[in-house]
Amino acid sequence: MNIEVGKIRGRDLVRKGPFARLWWSQLISSLGDWVTLFATFSLATEISGDQLNSGIAILVPLTARFLPGLIIGVVGGVVADRFDRKRTMIVADFGRAVLVLVLVFVGNFRDLFLITFAIEVLSLIRQPAREAVVPLLIPREHLMSANGLNLLAGYGTAPLGSAIFAAIAQFGGSLMPWASNPGLSASFAFDAITFVLSGVIVLTMSIPKLHISRDREAESALDIRAPLRDMVDGFRFVLGFGAVRRMVVGMAVGLFGGGALFVLGQPFSKEVLRAGDSGYGIIVTALGVGVGLGMAAMTLWGRAIQRREPLFGFALVIVGMAISFAAGTSTAAGAAAWVLLAGAGTGVAYVTGFTHLHAVVSDDLRGRTFAALFSFARAALLVSFALAGVGAAAMRGVFPGLFSNGVRAVIILSGATIFLTGAGAVWAVRQQLVGEPLTDHDYRVLRDASDAVTWVKGDRREKER
Repeated sequence: MNIEVGKIRGRDLVRKGPFARLWWSQLISSLGDWVTLFATFSLATEISGDQLNSGIAILVPLTARFLPGLIIGVVGGVVADRFDRKRTMIVADFGRAVLVLVLVFVGNFRDLFLITFAIEVLSLIRQPAREAVVPLLIPREHLMSANGLNLLAGYGTAPLGSAIFAAIAQFGGSLMPWASNPGLSASFAFDAITFVLSGVIVLTMSIPKLHISRDREAESALDIRAPLRDMVDGFRFVLGFGAVRRMVVGMAVGLFGGGALFVLGQPFSKEVLRAGDSGYGIIVTALGVGVGLGMAAMTLWGRAIQRREPLFGFALVIVGMAISFAAGTSTAAGAAAWVLLAGAGTGVAYVTGFTHLHAVVSDDLRGRTFAALFSFARAALLVSFALAGVGAAAMRGVFPGLFSNGVRAVIILSGATIFLTGAGAVWAVRQQLVGEPLTDHDYRVLRDASDAVTWVKGDRREKER
């Protein structure tokens, strides 16, 4: 049951109350996680020595982070929708604290991969549980602001995490002089402390218990296949309910296109714009600033937005157009300006998408919905990373004139893909552009009347025809 509106105000979201504690725990653990990301890249380069190029070496921790989402990411949603969510987050935090300390003693790629893989598994178990409890901690009118704050805490801490890693690497010798690599060891110890602090904060929180119907509890007690059915039911719901499917697919496609820009950004700056590494830095900075501005805008003014689905679609349209226009520029400054707009649209789309899922998905399905989102998003990024370079080589000379360059062509196609996805989302909800906006109650009525599965009081029942 949601906290009453009168008990919390917008400015109190990060100052007091259970959501504030959840937010601070995420901010602290995300900061440590970014430090560990950079530290594992450095460790992979150190392990490789002169045998591998550093760009190839960091594929080991990167793969270990992406692979769990493709293989077992949805398991986190089943856990979030079956077990105590507070306990799940605490176990995941303390477990990650122990595992990240083990990285201090890692000296080969196999161990680096296995430990990073295990850390990511615990992260994937924690994420759906965290997202599932957000609507239970604050009034629905503050969901947009809360999601803006959450996403800023998750991604806005990247520059600070990079700076902290650089500082620890510089002064690690005085912090842990006995270690073989004091900088890396101190970085991993820092991350372990952040996970412990996060777990302690969650331990002090009051989180409503998940209600599981008696029929579902009885079913799980008698049949070990019940969790598998939960997983299947979750995917059926995500793919069968249009208001959820559009958000999940839209965000995954957005990451697919953004992944291509990330991979090809450096060759685009060097080979196409002739701007070198400095131009690439300007473009990446513009993207990060744009995402932050979009999320901040939704945090400050998102409460007034009632038509979430049309806004989500229009934001993707803007992202797609901006990426395509960026590919057609001839200067780093021009590309950065368009990328800044693309980043802002991405920030708006993601805050809106998360808020919509929080608002329209029932409590007993929320964990599986966000687990599916995270799994699709990781899959989209991985495919994008794998295909971007190959596609650029294959499309060299395919188009005439300015776009005969394969890098330009792939970036334009990625932008066009996002544009078409956003346009399709707007077209699907075009009736919401006129008249009264749909309420969360309206969405529940539509969900219960859908042709896929009707969800009533946590039970699964086939729709009566």
